Amino acid sequence: MTFTGGEATLRDDLVDLIARAEKNGQVCGLLTDGMKLADKGYLELLLKTGLDHILFLLQPDSNDSWKALETIIAEGVFVTVHLTVTKDNASKAMEVLERIRSLGVQSLSLTSADSQLTVFDLQNKAASLGLTLKHDLPVPYSANHPVALETAEDNIPDGAGKTWLYVEPDGDVLPAQGMADQILGNALRDPWEKMYKK
Repeated sequence: MTFTGGEATLRDDLVDLIARAEKNGQVCGLLTDGMKLADKGYLELLLKTGLDHILFLLQPDSNDSWKALETIIAEGVFVTVHLTVTKDNASKAMEVLERIRSLGVQSLSLTSADSQLTVFDLQNKAASLGLTLKHDLPVPYSANHPVALETAEDNIPDGAGKTWLYVEPDGDVLPAQGMADQILGNALRDPWEKMYKK
């Protein structure tokens, strides 16, 4: 179970949601910009409640983002750092990877905000730094993640939802974020088999 948003840490009931996931026996993750997790007390509360892993959306030009990442890493929770390569940060991306690794991060997710920006050199740099690349996480610009960019258009499997599904607050299951016109069913009412067949 991965909580995402918007920014899930802005929810007053996030601790309760994580507690419920823990009670259900679910592995619980959080996709976040991490700013609220810079508050060590709040982060510790989430971890004690049952948060198991974090997908941290790094904002490489923000000192606050780096400070939040340092606070999270110090707690020993498993973290995958996500970097979206943009025209503004592409020239510094190699340095960003080195800094991420120097903090002790071992897992990296890369996407490109623009299909014209390639991340192949960054993938090689990540490998040389010992960063494990993750391509199956729900992240911004998922249509431009490295696997999609490397695959010829006619080889991309039909439809989204091959790696993850999105569940809306009302229980509607979508193949991918923002595809509200393609509801597969409702997790509160429909059997999994029926939704999976769609």
